[in-house]
Amino acid sequence: MGGLLSGPSTQKDSGDGRSYTNGLEWGFSAMQGWRDRMEDSHLAISSLASPAVSSSARWRDSSLFVVMDGHGGEHVAQFCQRHFPAELVLQNSQDCSDALMRAFHRMDTLLMDSQYLEELQSLGRSLAFKSWANPEIMGCTMVAAVVRPDAIFVANAGDSRAVLCRRGKAIDMSEDHKPNSPVELSRVLRAGGTVVQQHVGNHVHYRINGNLNLSRSIGDLLYKQNHTLSAEEQVITCHPDVRCFSRQADDEFMILACDGVWDVLSSQEAVDFVRMRLGSFADLAFRLQEGRLRLSSILEEMLDACVSPDLAQTMGIGGDNMTALLVVFSEGGRQANWLDSTSVLPTQSWMCPYR
Repeated sequence: MGGLLSGPSTQKDSGDGRSYTNGLEWGFSAMQGWRDRMEDSHLAISSLASPAVSSSARWRDSSLFVVMDGHGGEHVAQFCQRHFPAELVLQNSQDCSDALMRAFHRMDTLLMDSQYLEELQSLGRSLAFKSWANPEIMGCTMVAAVVRPDAIFVANAGDSRAVLCRRGKAIDMSEDHKPNSPVELSRVLRAGGTVVQQHVGNHVHYRINGNLNLSRSIGDLLYKQNHTLSAEEQVITCHPDVRCFSRQADDEFMILACDGVWDVLSSQEAVDFVRMRLGSFADLAFRLQEGRLRLSSILEEMLDACVSPDLAQTMGIGGDNMTALLVVFSEGGRQANWLDSTSVLPTQSWMCPYR
């Protein structure tokens, strides 16, 4: 965990894009918040067969969306941002789920290779912070979604999350990997690790060996040095859960975000927040094309609602870096009972317990 500022930095890195092949519109927004440096990264690639990634026709209809939440520094998140797309398409597998799993493991394999250390050190935003970049003590969570015309493949390691809105209902597409989860706790203990409870006000945090509050990540190689165990069995593992969802006519949109958002909002609250602001689907495509609506502006509003006004009052909740991606399925909302565009959400940030 990095240091804190005297007040939140609410300047945002935001943008929008679209994929005509898959009928997708998307927006992203990232905010540093109370942290003294920004450690998140993200990816939004309309086609994995684009010249910048691959010439393979096999990936032509595949869009990629990724959120990476760094800890100990931004280096590993930026490293994954740079290498993950190419490693994904290089996997010699016709099964997208298998390719995603292998690509996650490749990130750790590259980080273990000393020839990449100089590159890792070059990725720091601060000159003073570059020199001691070390993949043993820094890492990132990663949630990745490959969207195809007929299916969505989601891979996750850590506590970032992907959520699907299907006819107004939030469906978790990934599982948060926390040290107190029975499956995760069992693996940690078998591998020789410990889980320590930390009480902050009414909140309880669980930390592996008294440090990390997550149980899967890229990097953090210090926790992956038991040579008698496989990569999947280490105290902390990069091994992702991978799920496949068939696209349905009433799929409306998908949100990918780091835990800085999910610490404040439930999956359903985030879906309700976005759905209300999207309004009627009947003219959504026109409003997006004409610039009357930016998906990134919805996320900017969401991040502003999530950031804590006073960390002491909120016991640290709402004080993390925050990054979110919103992917709208152009065909989906026509089958769903979308809210009328005249609906108005109260200006009060009702989803946040401290607003």
